[in-house]
Amino acid sequence: MAQPVVSRTQRRIERKQIVLIIILILAVAGVSFSLGVMFGQQSRVGNDLAADTGKPKLPVVTQVVPPPPPPVAEGAEEKQDKLTFYDNLPKGNQAPLGSGINLPPEEQKPAPEAAPKELAKPAAAPVAPPAKPAAVPATAADGGFIVQIASFRTGADAAKLALRLNSYKLKTSVEKVDLGAKGTWHRVLAGPYANRESADQVASLLREKERLSTLVRQR
Repeated sequence: MAQPVVSRTQRRIERKQIVLIIILILAVAGVSFSLGVMFGQQSRVGNDLAADTGKPKLPVVTQVVPPPPPPVAEGAEEKQDKLTFYDNLPKGNQAPLGSGINLPPEEQKPAPEAAPKELAKPAAAPVAPPAKPAAVPATAADGGFIVQIASFRTGADAAKLALRLNSYKLKTSVEKVDLGAKGTWHRVLAGPYANRESADQVASLLREKERLSTLVRQR
């Protein structure tokens, strides 16, 4: 049988296919290796965390051993003077530097207590003299002016106000007036006064002290 003749083009294609297959195999192997490494690292970190949480770590304490004291020659201790508190105090006012011995503090005499100073008494505030009630003009039996102070529906209210105004030394009275459709009213009056100036003075006093709407009228 005659063998098929393979052309150069077919050989090149076969070579390319073999190279691609090798490259794919290497790529798959590299990816698998990378994934295995990553998975192994994650597993190791998880195990370390589990071990850390399960077993508490104790601080490592390093003990520092002090160096041994230098050797002392025999007989050196006997040559050293035995220091006492009274025999080795320096002659002076100050202790030597670095000796660790302090002189007793000098006794300080207590300062004489100062005599307590007398506290100045505050000056008493001047007491204002009580205000004198305003002078009220005298009434006149035949005067022609009166002061109408207020009007009330009931006579009891009018009498109550007239009684309270006696503290001003006013001559007050209650007048009952029938106003027809408006009803019966009770007027509180003061006076009579000889002139209008006296009546105006009383009206001004009541407006200032009692906030009343007064009215001056002729009898």
